[in-house]
Amino acid sequence: MNSTYTARMKTALGIPTVILILTLASCGSSETGSSETSTSGQETAVSDLFKVGVTRITPQAFTHRFSVQGNVETDRNALLTTEFGGAIEEVLVREGQQVTEGAPLVRVNTDVMERSMSELQTQLELAQAVFDRQDRLWEQKIGSEIEFLQAKAQLEALKRSQQTLEEQMEMALMRAPFAGVVDRCLAKTGEFAIPGAPLLRIVDLKDLYVRASVSDHYAGKVTQGMPAEVIVSGVDSIRTKVGRVGQFINPSNRTLEISLPLPQGSKFLPNMYASVWLQDLDLDSAMVLPSALVQQDINGDEFVFVAEGQSAVRTIRKKIIVSGMGSGDNLLITSGLAFGDDVVSRGANRTVEGQEVNLITD
Repeated sequence: MNSTYTARMKTALGIPTVILILTLASCGSSETGSSETSTSGQETAVSDLFKVGVTRITPQAFTHRFSVQGNVETDRNALLTTEFGGAIEEVLVREGQQVTEGAPLVRVNTDVMERSMSELQTQLELAQAVFDRQDRLWEQKIGSEIEFLQAKAQLEALKRSQQTLEEQMEMALMRAPFAGVVDRCLAKTGEFAIPGAPLLRIVDLKDLYVRASVSDHYAGKVTQGMPAEVIVSGVDSIRTKVGRVGQFINPSNRTLEISLPLPQGSKFLPNMYASVWLQDLDLDSAMVLPSALVQQDINGDEFVFVAEGQSAVRTIRKKIIVSGMGSGDNLLITSGLAFGDDVVSRGANRTVEGQEVNLITD
């Protein structure tokens, strides 16, 4: 029955109609397959492009510092010597002791000078009695003027001698020139003190500073008040400012001397070796790139590769740049780029001008 029904339909529709239906069905199937093949081909082409990583240039803070070497010093570091020679009678302090300004430190024996003072005192009393008598006689117009003047001169000379001897005896007692700590005591009771020979060292750590030498290359950049950091390895790191800038270039090593005050309470000690970092540039918004991304062509020009475009497919462009100061691994870019540029950071050594690439998105 089915074959009879099919034969009747073919007869009713006619052979040309059947052929037309089969042709249209064939065309539709061909167009769909072609469209799917084209889309798949485009996706394959994009994925086959060389992939690169980029770094977008945005405003960044940039600070430049340079290092010089210095030495921790203090003006309150005194090696004391005696002005008066003689046997040391008494050492009044010990090492590590805190002393105040004017405190007695070492006493030198003054027995000989005391006997001289006693003899001088006897002569002074006699001269005073003679002068008093001559003065009374002169008021009564008795005696000669020359005798009165001689008695007066003798009395004044003895008084000056007494004053000189008292000052010498005072020098026999060594006193602290300023408040500090007795760091070293070389004086020993019974030894002979020689004028000019060191006996004590007193140190005061309240006014420490660092003295450093800067190359004359930076002479125009180093100014008073410039921010700085003082580092003593294994001890401490302190931020400070340049306190004094020298006005003389040492001709032997072409350096300029500077000093940097240190705050009280630091752990530094005199004669420590210090590394001083001076900050000569501080920018809040700068164009900065890692120095490893900057290349150099055969003409000596610095350049980077930039991925231009906004779609997934980018075009590589070579841009000549001008760099400035470097700080660590970063480099200040002064011209050649703009904020928002995508600089190729991965795969730059395998790209060329005009190449189409795809971006790494992870």
